Amino acid sequence: MSRKIPLGIAIAAAFIAAAISVAVTVSVYSDSYNRLIRDLPQRSSQYAVLSEIDEIIREHYYGDVELDKVLSNMAAGYIQGLNDEQCFYIPEENLDAYESTVAGNIPGTGVTAVYDAASHCLVIRDVAQGSPAAEVGLTAGNRISAVDQTAVTQTNSSQLINLLFTADKKNTTLELLETGADGKEARRLVTVRNGYTAQSCITNTVGGVGYVVFTDFYPDTAARFDEALAAFTEKGVKSLVIDVRNCQSVNYEQAAQVIDRIVPMAGEGIGAIAAAVDKNGNTVRLFSSGSDQVNMTIAVLINDRTSGAAELLACDLRDFGKAKLFGEKTAGEGSYPELFSLEDGGAVLLAVAKIRPYLSEPFDEIGVSPDTEVPLTDAEKNALPPAQPENDPQFAAAYAFLTGNPG
Repeated sequence: MSRKIPLGIAIAAAFIAAAISVAVTVSVYSDSYNRLIRDLPQRSSQYAVLSEIDEIIREHYYGDVELDKVLSNMAAGYIQGLNDEQCFYIPEENLDAYESTVAGNIPGTGVTAVYDAASHCLVIRDVAQGSPAAEVGLTAGNRISAVDQTAVTQTNSSQLINLLFTADKKNTTLELLETGADGKEARRLVTVRNGYTAQSCITNTVGGVGYVVFTDFYPDTAARFDEALAAFTEKGVKSLVIDVRNCQSVNYEQAAQVIDRIVPMAGEGIGAIAAAVDKNGNTVRLFSSGSDQVNMTIAVLINDRTSGAAELLACDLRDFGKAKLFGEKTAGEGSYPELFSLEDGGAVLLAVAKIRPYLSEPFDEIGVSPDTEVPLTDAEKNALPPAQPENDPQFAAAYAFLTGNPG
């Protein structure tokens, strides 16, 4: 029986053989090569297993092998094998969409919806602010019975929900047939745009207290926060609620810029807002601070869906003595990611370091605990940010701290 070894495995085997030869003859780089040599038995075993699987498949598999898909799935499987939700493989065809989303440029109408079997409609759960759907007046609770003259059914509901959420056609108009609670129908024309800018910094004033909701951290988030601070200052606002509940982001650069607007120059701890430290103790990234600071009394709202950069913001504001935390213990995801490009056009996002806050110990796998614990139900968490903050128990607790008046 002939042995069919893929070209990649053959090249890898040749590389291993060459590495062994060089490691034996070149002593000046002994430390590096010693580490390589220690890995060689394990790597050789891995390649042998892949070769054996390849041989069995080629000999016995009934179906056709699409090599491109196999290699892509192998790459994804390798990353999944790390069992780290912060790491993943991004195929070439998804990379542009990923990078656009990270930048806050979201495709689609801005609608997230679910299928309601009782009414045979899509029920809108959320409409992103500034999205095409918001511009034509769609709101949570609206029921959609048809999309582009296609009636909603249980069978096609997933396809239509996906069309609304991730539509990738530029300047395409979707005709939505909305059915009201009274059974009356209204047609809405929603233009699908690629790259509408999601709002990551939503502001309000409640009873003289400034209210800032960070839904994410995008490249323009710090600039939007600057605008909010200027508006609050003009109104004479002296206290601030910062809401990072449900905020899940790894954009530590923008979070650090927001923190820098609030805190004074770092003079203790690590001497910086934060540091990303790798497994060898090396500092991969240092986030420094300036001398300007905000002279406001601040409360920060957190929950178990607060992660990454949002956790750093909450932790650091308390470390600097600038805020008290209200809500629930955070998710505990404090890895620092780096995107590595691949020759196939895709990329791998890997956790390369852990975030170390100003004074506290790293919160990765631990979380950040609130100063005042106020639990919410899952239904209440799904409704965040609240339409009426004063009816939110966590906001009410923070408001009472800031004003002495829970109402």
